[in-house]
Amino acid sequence: MGDAPQMNSAIQKTIECASRCAQAETSDNYGILGDQVEELDGQAREVFQSKIDAASLLSKLKEDKVLTAADLKTLELLIVGEAEFFLKYETEFEQWKGEIKRLVGEISKLQSSELNVDGLMHLRALCAEVRRVLPAVVYYLDDKERANRFREATRGPIDEEGRQALTKMVVAMLSSNKV
Repeated sequence: MGDAPQMNSAIQKTIECASRCAQAETSDNYGILGDQVEELDGQAREVFQSKIDAASLLSKLKEDKVLTAADLKTLELLIVGEAEFFLKYETEFEQWKGEIKRLVGEISKLQSSELNVDGLMHLRALCAEVRRVLPAVVYYLDDKERANRFREATRGPIDEEGRQALTKMVVAMLSSNKV
């Protein structure tokens, strides 16, 4: 398991960077943390790819061979694994929805008042807060829908068109730095 020390070192570097952010809350420090998290994610992706048998999966897809349960699991991990694990460990979805509901409630209170400059700025601040939370809700729901579509599409036999599409996806994912 030569990957463990490498990953532990990258995790430690990220933790130290986050600690610096807590000590000095600056946009620059948090920007550096964002870069460090991106690097950590890239290393995790590379180690993940080294641990799966993508070559065998690709060969079977290209040659129209029957996919085993292990092949389907590998395919699932490649295509929607990150989404499924995000959904599995995400704990704030209900809070995000509650925050949006609360903010829209605040916006609705402004509807019945004459909006002066202060009221308009308050409305704009509320809109900014909704825009801050919405991407997290949309990301969560996109991942949920994508995982469901994958499960539905692979429930039965995969036709030729599906195999070709999956082959292209797997090749693209393995050559991308975003999988």
